[in-house]
Amino acid sequence: MSVNQTQVNNMATLTTAKPPAKPGFPNKTLETSIRKFLAEEGAMQAVLHGNSTQVVGGIGPQPVIDSLVVVEVLLELETHVPFDLPESLVRAGGYDTIDEVVQHLIPQIEKRWIKYHKEKS
Repeated sequence: MSVNQTQVNNMATLTTAKPPAKPGFPNKTLETSIRKFLAEEGAMQAVLHGNSTQVVGGIGPQPVIDSLVVVEVLLELETHVPFDLPESLVRAGGYDTIDEVVQHLIPQIEKRWIKYHKEKS
C-alpha cells in the first residue's frame, strides 16, 4: 500500500492539535454584573431606608456605595473569573457612583486576568 504526499499532509493536519485559545477578558460581563448587583442593592436600600440623602451622624455626606457592599460585588464577579478576587481590590471608604466602582474594579481585575493566563501558559 502506497501513501502519497497529500494523504500524509491530511493525516498531519488531522493529528496536529492546536493550542487552546486564551479566553478573552469578560469586560462587558463583569461591568453588567457590577451594575446589576449595585442597582438591585440600591433599590433594596431605598425600600429599607427611604430615598433619603440626609447627613448621617453630622460628619458630612457618606459615600453612596459602601465598601462592604462592593466586597459583596466581588463575590458575584468571582463567578465570571477563574481566580479569587481579594477584598483589597475594594477602595476603603466606598464609592460615590456605580461608574466609579466600574472604573476602579475592572482595570484591577483585568490585570489579574492577564497575570493568571500568563502563568497558565
